Amino acid sequence: MWDPNTLVSEDCLYLNVWTPTVDKTNPPLPVMVWIYGGGFTGGTASLDLYDGRFLTQTENVIVVSMNYRIGAFGFLSLPDNKNVPGNAGLKDQQLALKWVSKNIAAFGGDPSQVTIFGESAGSGSVGFQVLSPGSQEYFQRAIMESGAPNAPWGTMSHEENWAR
Repeated sequence: MWDPNTLVSEDCLYLNVWTPTVDKTNPPLPVMVWIYGGGFTGGTASLDLYDGRFLTQTENVIVVSMNYRIGAFGFLSLPDNKNVPGNAGLKDQQLALKWVSKNIAAFGGDPSQVTIFGESAGSGSVGFQVLSPGSQEYFQRAIMESGAPNAPWGTMSHEENWAR
């Protein structure tokens, strides 16, 4: 989903955090972290469609959405070049999950109750994070909507990538 009024920039590593009214006398709230789709080539967490206010108000959870590098900035892979091994976009997501784990308590969230969720390529990303030993400590649950890491568009051989 693309909004033509959204600027494209490599300076894109931002998080959005929505919280209900925080009351420090109540127990910490569960956290839901959204990963948007877009075929790993387009999209942004800043679309109005992904505004987390509704969930925070109706479900009493904290909602976080993240941007990550997409296209060549996020998924270019040069297997013979150790400086560009690929999957920077997935590493951006992992860094955002780490940030949530370390900082969400300041927003009234419980770092031991984090659910990651996404749709389409975001769902594939959720699956990749579930499979990644480096990410597993940052969340406890996952929801995959309309995508999987083993979908044909989720992985390609080097030959297929070079042919593109």
